[in-house]
Amino acid sequence: MKKSLLAALLSLSTLITQAQTKTRSYLIDPELAPREKIVNFTNMRVEVSFEPVKGLVKGRVTLMFTPYKQTTDSIWLDAIKMDVKKLTLNGKDTKYKVDSAGITIYPGTPLTWESKDSLTITYECTPRRGLYFIGWNDPNNLSRKQIWTQGEGTDNRCWIPMFDDWNSKMITETIITFDKDYQVLSNGTRVGVKDNSDGTKTWHYKMSHPHSPYLVMIGIGKYEIEDRKTKSGLPIHLYYYPDFKDRVHPTYMYMADMIDFYEKEIGVKFGWESYSQIPVQDYMFGAMENTTATLFTDLLFVDKRSFLDRNYIGVDAHELAHQWFGDLVTCRTSSSKWLNENFATYYSALFDKEIYGQDYFDWERRGQQNSAIEDAEKNTYPIGSSMADQVKLYPQGAFVLNMLKYVVGGRDIYNKAIKHYLEKHKYETADTRDLLLAFEESTGMSLDWFWEEWYFKGGLPNYTVSYSEQNGATEFTVAQVQNLSETTGLPGSADNEPFRSAGLFSMPIWFEVHYTDGTIDKKQFWINKENQNVSVPNSSGKKIDYVLFDPGNQVMKKVTFTKPFEMLEAQAAKAENVLDRFDAIAAMHSTKLDKKRDFLIQTYNKETFQAVKAEVVLQLANDSNPDSRALLKMALADKDVLVRKAALTKVTKIPAILLPDFEKLLADSSYEVVATALEKLATNNPAGIPSYLQKTKGVIGTVGRNVEIKWLELAAGSSNDTSYINTLVRYTSNSYEFRTRTNAAQALKKLDYFDKDLLANLINAIFSSNGRLSSPATEVLQFFYGMDRYKKVINDYVASGKWEPWQRAIIKKTLI
Repeated sequence: MKKSLLAALLSLSTLITQAQTKTRSYLIDPELAPREKIVNFTNMRVEVSFEPVKGLVKGRVTLMFTPYKQTTDSIWLDAIKMDVKKLTLNGKDTKYKVDSAGITIYPGTPLTWESKDSLTITYECTPRRGLYFIGWNDPNNLSRKQIWTQGEGTDNRCWIPMFDDWNSKMITETIITFDKDYQVLSNGTRVGVKDNSDGTKTWHYKMSHPHSPYLVMIGIGKYEIEDRKTKSGLPIHLYYYPDFKDRVHPTYMYMADMIDFYEKEIGVKFGWESYSQIPVQDYMFGAMENTTATLFTDLLFVDKRSFLDRNYIGVDAHELAHQWFGDLVTCRTSSSKWLNENFATYYSALFDKEIYGQDYFDWERRGQQNSAIEDAEKNTYPIGSSMADQVKLYPQGAFVLNMLKYVVGGRDIYNKAIKHYLEKHKYETADTRDLLLAFEESTGMSLDWFWEEWYFKGGLPNYTVSYSEQNGATEFTVAQVQNLSETTGLPGSADNEPFRSAGLFSMPIWFEVHYTDGTIDKKQFWINKENQNVSVPNSSGKKIDYVLFDPGNQVMKKVTFTKPFEMLEAQAAKAENVLDRFDAIAAMHSTKLDKKRDFLIQTYNKETFQAVKAEVVLQLANDSNPDSRALLKMALADKDVLVRKAALTKVTKIPAILLPDFEKLLADSSYEVVATALEKLATNNPAGIPSYLQKTKGVIGTVGRNVEIKWLELAAGSSNDTSYINTLVRYTSNSYEFRTRTNAAQALKKLDYFDKDLLANLINAIFSSNGRLSSPATEVLQFFYGMDRYKKVINDYVASGKWEPWQRAIIKKTLI
């Protein structure tokens, strides 16, 4: 046989074999496996003191460990730019090498497995990440003075030499020496506080169970502490600023209730010895779930009036849930980070449902789905991947967990599996498949298909749905129209199976037919084909009022389902679930005003949930009809602040007849409404600016002095008084928290005002490790640098300054 013929036959045989073989395709995940561990670190003792003006950490860390291998001749520790003063292994000096990323230790004699060893390192460092010194270099002495840490993802290595990996679990203790006039918080039980002769104290904290290195924390500042207990007797320690005692109740009102709720809902007791919370200035995120000690931005430490605009309740519930999901059981690598964040986001929503009700919970789910749909246009990375973005880790993943509960049959069986998962992996790490196994072991269900669709693959189903009445039944037609791919949905079929394209989703979906006599027919079908027909019998020939595909929006999806206006009216008026009512109203968006106006006004007067009322306002806000104007007047005075906000923001031009109603909002209970009304009124009625400024004079507002800075911006733009500009410039300095600084900088940009004091403050801001300050400051500085009249001033200032190499690099990057 000729070689060419033999090769052809072999090739054909391979193709046939491949065609008959069912395969699965996944995106390559570089973080799927954890780093190799040479030794098992079991305990860590950290002793630190600080010179805060210098940004200096002086530390000594002792690490207890056991080698994994028969012989170990080197050990690596993560340690960013550490100045190692002394290092001992088992109490004796040993060789080591330091570079900018860490320390390599060389035992004189190779260590053997199962031996118990210890490293002690005395060191100094000036970290730019991981540990932050706040307010110590404020020349005006106005800022709060604090020291706090942020270890996630792997930033604690910037102030502690250690093996800094999520896959490591250690029992830790922290010993902190600092000024006696301050309070110090860390993980675990406070073992003791010792007074020292030099005006300092030494605080000693110790954990009783292992946790991951990124969860080690320190918080230092001037606080008072309120102690509480849960129903089960768990001690709670709530830190607060002495000058803001009135903010304790709005901020911490549900703290004990949350723990009680989670212990009941999750079925697993709080796994640690106590729980503390501490607000800090200039924190770059919302909060951080450090084990036993959550640290959160003081922008959420608000009074009862600011509570209307933004409060700590949701973030509080999220971080508390992490004490189970993330701290008690920690994701093994970043490819399983969703096990931390999806659960925390979902259980936060469950607590919202507990206090605010089902409609609030469902509307929260709708926001999660909308975020997922928008994000899916940008990428189709799976949730169970290190490449998953914030949307997939937080809102999308929370929705999918609720969908999992729906698929397995409800709360009880879902909770059984979650309890099993947490108890099986308590004080350990886990990955995506561990949760799948927990469900299989506790419920007997085979859920591989669900993990395949929603965790290992990306994308979302996109359905187009239609219906018709024929032959004594309501016939639905469902098509999946998403882009089909090997890395979305389920795998394609093998040759010996009924054909199915790769990338289709398989989900159980309810179909409901509602009749004018008030009865309902409903059936659940598995939708798993590219095109599918579903029949709901109507043997009595009842008149259809409205139909629903996936009532209550249980399945994450994009869907197009066009219905006649009369059916939308019935659905909006009669559907039980708020999402179905909202969808009916939203579907009227393109309907002519004369056709829908009366019904929308009727809906507003009947509806109780803010989102549906706000959607009505959106559609009628700029309608000049007197009835719509009357509705807008009602909306501006609605008892729900979210409806008032919708009415205020959706109007493009204030009708003269409603000007007094808009002016009343200058005294609204919501600071955000006041600030927005001030800006909108100034734009629509410039002649009234002096009056508006008089009515709002002295109002500081909420986060970032929002009302005051808008007031100063308008006052500076309508007056020659330079004091307004000077105040704005002062607010850009490091005497103030970052949101005030960025708000003031943006106001000065709008006013096109620039001077050397502003320049110095902007340069200071771009050096910040907090991207929520440095990024806006960079944008404003670049705005002014782009103008010829300011470029020389900026260049001269930079040339005359004395900068550290890292500072010079930031300046160079900013002023390209």
